[in-house]
Amino acid sequence: MATFLSADELAELGSQLRDRERQLLGELEAGKQRSESDTFQQVAGEAHDAGDASVADVVTDGVSAERQRDYEELQDVQDALARIDEGSYGICLTCGEPIDVRRLRAAPTAKYDLEHQEQIERQSGAPSTPTL
Repeated sequence: MATFLSADELAELGSQLRDRERQLLGELEAGKQRSESDTFQQVAGEAHDAGDASVADVVTDGVSAERQRDYEELQDVQDALARIDEGSYGICLTCGEPIDVRRLRAAPTAKYDLEHQEQIERQSGAPSTPTL
């Protein structure tokens, strides 16, 4: 399957993805080191009370959630780089039509054109308008 993107556009988007991959790998490594050094006991302190324990829980849970988000984004970035190598990058996985280059520049890991992305979000129960 041939891509509709020009060589320059593909190079630009590939470079953006590789930069993000390096950044995420660095963040994941830093998060790993931070989680190894910031154990619950260290965060809560030697003589912790219930308040200290709850703060330590929030901190350690937050670090874990941040690492999970970074890992998931890294997977998306690496999947997009694989699609570049395969020649299928920028093609909607649902309909096989090109994804608008403006969408790819805004979201280089996009797997679907805007119409199908919105359809997926509606089906997953995501609100159609932002809520607080």
